[in-house]
Amino acid sequence: MFDLNNIDIIKTDEQRNHSQYSFVGLQRNQESNRLEFWLPLGFDDFDDKDFNLVKEFFFKMYRTFKIYRQKKQNDLEKEYITSYRDGIIEAEKGFSFINENNEQVIFYGKLNSLDKILEGYDELRISSLGKKQMSSHEIDYSKIYRYMHQGIYLDEDVIYIDEMNIAKNILIKESPPILQMFGFIYTEIKKELEELEQIPDRAVELADQFKENYLQPDSSLFGEDTFAETIEILRKTLEDIDLKTTYKDEDYWHFFEAVEAFLYGERQEDDQGIYWGFSNFYDIWEDMCQTYVLNTPEYRQRAVFADVGGKLKLFLNYHDINPFKVELNDLPEPRYLRPDLVLKTSVSKIDQYYLVDEKLSNEAEVAVKLNLRAVKDHPKIQSEYKELSYKTSVINTTDKLGSGYKYMSQKKFSDFKNFVKQYFEESSASVQIIDYKYMRVSDYEKYSPNKPGENKVKDDIQKQLVYEWTVQKNWKVKTESEFWIPYFSNSEFEKIENVKNTCFQQSQIKLVKINFTTLQDFYIKQQLV
Repeated sequence: MFDLNNIDIIKTDEQRNHSQYSFVGLQRNQESNRLEFWLPLGFDDFDDKDFNLVKEFFFKMYRTFKIYRQKKQNDLEKEYITSYRDGIIEAEKGFSFINENNEQVIFYGKLNSLDKILEGYDELRISSLGKKQMSSHEIDYSKIYRYMHQGIYLDEDVIYIDEMNIAKNILIKESPPILQMFGFIYTEIKKELEELEQIPDRAVELADQFKENYLQPDSSLFGEDTFAETIEILRKTLEDIDLKTTYKDEDYWHFFEAVEAFLYGERQEDDQGIYWGFSNFYDIWEDMCQTYVLNTPEYRQRAVFADVGGKLKLFLNYHDINPFKVELNDLPEPRYLRPDLVLKTSVSKIDQYYLVDEKLSNEAEVAVKLNLRAVKDHPKIQSEYKELSYKTSVINTTDKLGSGYKYMSQKKFSDFKNFVKQYFEESSASVQIIDYKYMRVSDYEKYSPNKPGENKVKDDIQKQLVYEWTVQKNWKVKTESEFWIPYFSNSEFEKIENVKNTCFQQSQIKLVKINFTTLQDFYIKQQLV
């Protein structure tokens, strides 16, 4: 396991040499040979001098990668059943996700120092190590053939065998030391992953035994000042355990190899120096954004379309026409444009346009008056109010209404509210089209439509304007476009960036920085539900 105190943090454009490299994770610098932790784009304000912050983020990224990988595997397994299209190639060093063109689109490098510990916890193996093989002077003649190579051959074809290994169930006070060490490392990793509720009681017992025998009761593994010292103690202890353990079966080696991988970093980087991480982080960023908006009421209730699993999914019957459906004469089936997210604009609270007197209202009638200041520019609402209301209650004829109040039946009041709601939906109808971009602010500041060769920003703008055009043409509504890019912040969820580039400003697309921490925390918690 590497020491987080002894790695370089790569977070700024200058440190990335302004490259378009979208890798996030750990890799070896080819020149200095030092390990580097490449943070996501937009992390310029991340305090890389704060050890606890770096440690917390590292383990959050481990969980994020694990969640994404599992989701991707599940999705591809479902697709494989129906289309045999995409797939996963798993190798010793990681996973490659393969598309229909047989291209490697994402490589995930595994981190065996953690993976082997977390995946190696096995209650059956732990239990089986409680039964030990012991050396005995007893003779089991049915198994004597297994010991012929150890025998001493005497005269007259006599073979002398000193001892045999015979299985015996024995009661021991403590678990084998290798299990104690494994349990300690396992629980310490789980603590850093904030998965305390998933730690089995047996693992806690093993960890406590190890700390009592080899460390201190309050010892921890990932402390800023004690990590290197603790790792050195564990390495020496492992050597001692291996030296003193006489019987080593398959279960012993299972736990030994997991501990060894953690202590000595058995995982080696690949040919590009990637030690652990994702080669193309943009796909994870898009999944984090989509997971958040489709599970948050503020966005979910307004979602009309969303790109889910590579397909345009309808969430709300906003209009009879699908503006993103493309039918061409030479194609047997229609094709679809796929914006990441299409939202209808939220209607302001309609109850600000009228007031209700609860004391004079009853089960049959509602005493209501218009907020004249709010509706002064909306004569249709005033006209509808006059048509549905009346001055005298049909139930309490003696009640005196306050100034401006009139009665409506409960049925007519419900109709009036629906009218107001529909009126504002139609008069201020607007559609918001959002695309998630794993890009930097500088990419848009430096944008030029005349740049030769590949021009991603130009392509993104053109695609976004097509989305707007087809919605305007088919739905007859106003449109707004946003690009969501990641940024590190401890405060607001979103921040509109004023891009000082007239070429980009001409597109009228808003560049919105989205709080990476908020999305990541939600992404992790959502998988626990």
